[in-house]
Amino acid sequence: MDKPFGADTADTDQTSSGSTATGTPAVRVIPAPAFRIVAVLGVIAILTYVGLVIQSPGTRAHLLDLAAYRTAGLRVLRGVSLYDTPLIGHTRGVYEFVYPPFAALLFTPLAALNGVLFTIAGTVVNVAVLVGVVWLVLCLLGYRRDSRLTWFAVFAACALLYCEPIRQTVIFGQINLVLLALVLGDLALPDRARWKGALTGVAAGIKLTPAFFVIYLLVTRRWRAAAVAGAAFAGTGLLGFLALPRDSVTFWTSAVMDPARIGPADMGPNQTLCGMLARLMGIGPEQRILWLVLGAAIAIAGLILASRLTLAGRELPAIVLCGLVSTVVSPFSWPHHWVWLGLLVIYLLHLSLRPGAVLDRWALAVTLTVTLGGVLGIIDYQVPTLLAVPDWAHLGFFYQNAYIWLTLGVLVAVYLRLRRGRSHSKQSSGPPWLESPV
Repeated sequence: MDKPFGADTADTDQTSSGSTATGTPAVRVIPAPAFRIVAVLGVIAILTYVGLVIQSPGTRAHLLDLAAYRTAGLRVLRGVSLYDTPLIGHTRGVYEFVYPPFAALLFTPLAALNGVLFTIAGTVVNVAVLVGVVWLVLCLLGYRRDSRLTWFAVFAACALLYCEPIRQTVIFGQINLVLLALVLGDLALPDRARWKGALTGVAAGIKLTPAFFVIYLLVTRRWRAAAVAGAAFAGTGLLGFLALPRDSVTFWTSAVMDPARIGPADMGPNQTLCGMLARLMGIGPEQRILWLVLGAAIAIAGLILASRLTLAGRELPAIVLCGLVSTVVSPFSWPHHWVWLGLLVIYLLHLSLRPGAVLDRWALAVTLTVTLGGVLGIIDYQVPTLLAVPDWAHLGFFYQNAYIWLTLGVLVAVYLRLRRGRSHSKQSSGPPWLESPV
């Protein structure tokens, strides 16, 4: 399982640029037609996005969540409680601080930013992180690390500004892309790296959801990395207790278990299994029990499939799968929490470059349709995304919960690919994953 950075071993196939004399697949290069298409889309996306921001900064670059983080940092500096009152306004369940105290410590530098500098810094950091994430994904897929790859990452990142979860993350100034980058960068390290797991633990210390990846490390039997991640997570909690003892007691004994701090589970933006069941059944004991049972089943299925992908040398799709599963089984996930869908788009684009990859291209088209956001607004259509389309002929249950159904579809697709790979291995002496990429 131990491999060097950028070598997703089983993901090397006929899209490579040839083979070496020893038969080892050569490093991939991005096909010129794909580069040109993504470049054009990226330029159009960034120009229209910047134009919309200039036209209406109050709706396109308001950074309300980042402003809330700034307030949390200010409260730390002023010795004011993080959890007694909302960070913005006075409405219970709206802009209350839902992260551990350690996160608030990290937000203290935001207190120095104001006005235009605050807006520019918040936006630029998120876009820069997005470019870095796309570049890292392409490296993990084995593409040659050169200026062409860097420019492709820039253009692809610009195009992803119209992926709704990423678009909302940038508009709200959320930290989802930063957390994704911490986890992805950590898991990209070779297993022999002493501190592998540390960044995942830190990410979990900022927001609890990335702790799912600690379970992933355990399932894939990377005991040292899991231990490092657990120790790093515990370290963030200890720092929180040392710096903010009262807030730490409040968070870990009550606030962390209080769903009212986020809002009712049946809210339309709650793109989770819990939210879908709450909207279907209402909030109550039956709904919570069904969510726990089905959520546990989905989490276990996701971890099993992710472990099999990893054992087959395909860690990147395993990471993406874990990201999607951790989001869907969470009690509450706003659309901007689904930034893992951006990685799914990049991975499906990669698979679609293979000759004859008809199913992968259909999967890419479906994913783009589900995740696209903001484009309809350019042509003055009032609905910005598929999730916001009013219920029609009782079909809203499906398209208004599209992220959930898409994740379940990914689970099924991965299972079928793995099963097909096993069937192929019984009929062929060659590595099945070279013929059937997931």
